Parts: sequence; C-alpha cells; structure tokens
Amino acid sequence: MFWRRKTGRSDVIAPEGIVAASEPLAAQAGIEILRSGGNAADAAVATAAVLDVTEPFSTGCGGDAFVLLSLPDGRKPIALNGSGRAGSLAKLEDLRSKGWEKMPLRGGAPVTVPGAMHLWETLVEEYGRLDLKEVLAPAIRYATNGFPVAPIISQYWSMLVPVLQNEEARRVFTKNGRAPKTGEIMRNRDLAHTLELVANEGSQAFYGGSIAEAIVETVQKHGGFLTLEDLMHHATERTEPVSTKYQGLEVFEHPPNGQGFATLIMLNIMAELKTAQHGPLDAQRYHLMIEAKKLAYADLLAHNADPDFYELPLNVLLSSKYARERAKVVSTSTAMKPPSTGISPHGDTVYLATADGDGMAVSFINSLYMGFGSGLVVPGTGIKLQNRGNLFSLDPDHPNSYAPGKRPFHTIIPGALYREKELYGVFGIMGGAHQAQAHAQFVSNLVDYNMTPQEALDHPRFHHDQEKNTVALENGIPPYVQGELRRLGHRLVHETMSGFGGGQAILRLGDAWIAGSDYRKDGMAIGI
Repeated sequence: MFWRRKTGRSDVIAPEGIVAASEPLAAQAGIEILRSGGNAADAAVATAAVLDVTEPFSTGCGGDAFVLLSLPDGRKPIALNGSGRAGSLAKLEDLRSKGWEKMPLRGGAPVTVPGAMHLWETLVEEYGRLDLKEVLAPAIRYATNGFPVAPIISQYWSMLVPVLQNEEARRVFTKNGRAPKTGEIMRNRDLAHTLELVANEGSQAFYGGSIAEAIVETVQKHGGFLTLEDLMHHATERTEPVSTKYQGLEVFEHPPNGQGFATLIMLNIMAELKTAQHGPLDAQRYHLMIEAKKLAYADLLAHNADPDFYELPLNVLLSSKYARERAKVVSTSTAMKPPSTGISPHGDTVYLATADGDGMAVSFINSLYMGFGSGLVVPGTGIKLQNRGNLFSLDPDHPNSYAPGKRPFHTIIPGALYREKELYGVFGIMGGAHQAQAHAQFVSNLVDYNMTPQEALDHPRFHHDQEKNTVALENGIPPYVQGELRRLGHRLVHETMSGFGGGQAILRLGDAWIAGSDYRKDGMAIGI
C-alpha cells in the first residue's frame, strides 16, 4: 500500500534505455540521444556535457572523468581513466621551497591537465553510434539559449560564489555578483563556442590552439605549472578494473589513482564481520561498517597514488586473508581510533549512469573536485578549471607526493556489479571522501537486504571523517541507534545533507532496466 512505501520516489523501469543523473535537463538530454539512435556511450557524454552547463560548480570539460563501460557481451567492464597529470613547470622541491606544507586549494597551483574532454571524445568515437557533434548538441543548446536553475543547485551555487577567483569566473557564473536564484535563466555562450569548436574539430581544438593557450595563460598567471606540451601530450588510458566478491556479487571499481579499492577492502571486512546478520537500521550494523571503513581508509590514505609512480600492493589489500586479519582488530563493543595501514607503503562531482536496449551500460563520473574547482574560468571559453592537484601530498616519502607528469589521488569512482560474469548493474555516489564508504553501504543495502536501487540509495547513510574521527548520521537513523553508537565510543556530529553526496544506479530487471536517482539531488531517472 502507498502509505507503507519506504521511500519518496519510485524506481524507474524501462526496456529500451535509462538515464539517471543529478539534474533533470541533463537526464532528458541523455534520453534525447537514445531516441535519436545513440547508445549508452553517446547518452553518457551528452548527459555529462549538459551537466557542465546546468550544474557548473560540480563538473565540466575542465575537470577529470572516469568510466566503467559494460558491453553487452562483456564479462567485466572496461575501465577508462580520463584524469590529467601535474604540470611540468615545478618539482616537489620547488613547492617545498615556498614553505608550503600542503598544496593550495584554489588558484593555478592545484590545476592539473583537464582530462574530461578527451575521455568524452574517446567514449563516443570508440564505443558510440553518433558523432561528437550530435552528442554535444544538447549542451550547446542549453549553453546558448539558457536553462532555469534547479532548487538544490541554486542552494549550492549561493554558497560557492566566494570561491570564484578571477573576474572572468564572476562574470560568467554570477548575476551582478550573486548566485542565480531557483528558476532564473543562466547561459554560458563562451562554453557553447568551445563545445562547437570541439564538435567540429575534435578534442585537438581543446588540447591545442587558442583554447589550450588560454588555459595555460590563465593557469600560469595564477601561479600554476601547466604548459602547452602538458596539454598536447594528454590521452585517455584504458586500464584494468579491480573487483571483489561480496555475497556472490562481483563488485567492480575503477583502479587507482581512484579510491575505489577502498570500497572493496571495506566490503571484504564487512563480510568477515558478518554485518548482514544485523537489521538495516541496527546500531551494531552501523558500528561494524564504520569500523570497516576506518580500516579501509587507512589503507587508502597510505597507498592510493598514480600506479605509474608507485606499485600498489592490491593483491594483498584485496585478499580474503588480509580482510580476516584486519577484521580481528574490530571490537563489537568499542569504537577504535583511526588505525594505520596493515601494509607499510613502499617508495564537487557529478555521477551519471546510462543503459540502452542492447545491454550496454555506462558508469560515468566527472568532477572539478571542490565546488567550482580552482575557482578559475578561462577567459573567452567558459571553461572552469579543476583543483584536483590539491590532493597531492608534499611529503617526499608518500606514494602520492607531487611530481611533474603525475596523476594525483582521485576521489571520483564509478562502480559496476556483475553476477555470474554477466552485468547486473552500474552505480555511483558522488561526494568526495564520502564516495568509497557510500559505495559499500549501497552494495550492502542491495545485497544484504534486497532493496531496490531507489531504496538502496535513499537508505540513511553514515559518513566517517578519518582525520577528525567523527561520524555524521543522516536523518532517518533512529535516536536509539545514535545513543548506542555514542555508548560504543563514536563521536557523533551534526551534518547537513550535502555531506552525504548523491547517487544514481541502474540495474538489470529481467529484460528491462530498473533505476534509482538520489533524492539528495535535483535529478531523476528517466527511461524509454
């Protein structure tokens, strides 16, 4: 009966294709592409490009992107790494000589090569049915003609106006110095022109020529380290996904430099701790998941780095033997302090999902890192530049230490699920450091409690801050659970909805697809 529904949204079920995204116009753009004869790869890029326009502080072609692409006859997803590298104008010792203890958050210094645009082109050219001009057309239309700002996006936008660093950023992304209100029309005609150039000439128009020159000039003017050669040498890389088995379901994540392997470690430890024997809202379930998260993130923070510079011990970290040993340090009656890794080291985002009638599904995540990234907009282009380099360490002994040409630690992670070597679904949850722990909670909701995608996304989550050792609990977790977690020694803090990100998921349901879209965002799932 309706009054017993567990969630405020229905799952969307459709046979010929689904798009799930954090903003409605972007989701509809993906459907428009599917109706025009495109496939899930085309729809994913169209959706991402519209989000560049309609949710501008979270994503864009000036950021990075990762993809897990599931082909209809594939036994595992294809991983595409669209993250860029640090500029070549500075070395670690140069930064340390400035007296920096950590990388700056805004300005030119944390700007790395934008990788998203090349990944968009790669995905369409190698796996799509349409050409890039058709795929980018909806984004060009909204950037030219304008779009009404969605409610939650308006709220975030208003908080982020102060981070805009240069006059161009304030010109393009404010209305007389203020954020747009809900329903107000915003445009980005400079970005429309950039996308038109790329649609006609390919990504070389972005990574070379006048656009690249403007990117480099902007970055260097604000203290950054990119060169034209850095942009010209960028390319999307195909890598091998990493996975683990959880209750019979194979969970795939993008490999490092992304943080997805922390999800897999956390799930392995949760399996050893038998969290599924507790109810979905039981205090002991949350306690054990939080403890598993602490252990997984200890490994993440110690080991995540560019694999071209550091050989990660993934075979050990993802082994059942390692999970058993780590689980032994968890107490059912006392919360632990954030631990160290079990192995010593050696040496604002959007997520979207698409699926089509042929069985292709795309798990796609695109990000500027923090809201509006570096805070810089490249004059005349509408391009926002990311600040992903902020996640580099300036500790020369850390695997993630800064180096020219190196990819930084990345928080963005697409996920995929397989059962008996066949695609079961794609999913992702945006939210910085929240992502890996949210992935594990989502998978557990699906598998351990037979929730639908929408229910699994909506179920109240926890967020543990590794540095502060605090736990935020969402509304919907009963007060007695909070009291029990305090009794066990967890330090609870109040958190707003923004701290729990927002996700999308599409799963197989017989001959159709079933999808959910997180209520924490403006978005929707829509099918044909």
